Amino acid sequence: MRLFHKGMQFFKFREYSAAEEFLRRATDVDPQLAEAWDTLGHIYWDANQYQKARECYDNAIKARPDWAEAWKHLGLLEFTYYHLTESVNALLSYMKLGGDDISVLMTLVNAALENNDCQTVLRVTSRILELDEEIAEAWRVRGICQARMSRYNAACVSLNMALEYDPEEVEASNLVGDLCYEAGDYLRSVDFYEMSLSANPHQPRILFRYGTALWIIERWPEAIPILERYVELMPDDPKGWNNLGVVLREKGEVKRAIECYKRALELDPELSAAKKNMRTASSMKTVP
Repeated sequence: MRLFHKGMQFFKFREYSAAEEFLRRATDVDPQLAEAWDTLGHIYWDANQYQKARECYDNAIKARPDWAEAWKHLGLLEFTYYHLTESVNALLSYMKLGGDDISVLMTLVNAALENNDCQTVLRVTSRILELDEEIAEAWRVRGICQARMSRYNAACVSLNMALEYDPEEVEASNLVGDLCYEAGDYLRSVDFYEMSLSANPHQPRILFRYGTALWIIERWPEAIPILERYVELMPDDPKGWNNLGVVLREKGEVKRAIECYKRALELDPELSAAKKNMRTASSMKTVP
């Protein structure tokens, strides 16, 4: 224990070489000294010596399998080196042993999400939200996984909660908007896209969907400036020009609409929607 305490003193003052020497000597005398192994793990991690750090954390766990902190440190180390499965397994052990540091649990969630392990994401976010229901990121990631699992109603609830606690959760706003858009609920999608664009107006894909949804629900005057902004940002997208032409035609600006269809067909001569719309607009122009 004297060797251990001496090593910890050196570690406290960041004299890592001396700390390593004394802690190694302590573990030679008592291989069950979990705290010494754990601190050695920190020293090697700080020195970017992954394998040595991992061995030390493993030894700490062997000495004290029920010590949540050692599992936490191993899991965070594995996450740092992008060993996702190993990170998930270690941090699940940390959680099972009562670990409740929300930042650590969110690391577990992110590792599981990267690993496409949605069941683990749902399980861990449930635990996080029991600890603090106002964690917007937990609601957002939960909603993403529910959407991946085709549980769209649950996803909408989770993502709405994310937005409630953080109105600038742009990714959550977009995902809810997309869910509504793809389900044909364009009125609701408009609300979420508006929220997203108010936080970040430079999102071409969202501008396109927002403008298109406004057109579908017959709010043509509002759709025009949105689609105009879209074609400014994405001038080589024929679908953008086609949709802008449609809303201009609905407003009665047939001449401008025809110019938009011409631009769309220059970019994609085979775009059937633009061909059809061009014929419709041209016939409108010739009517006395």
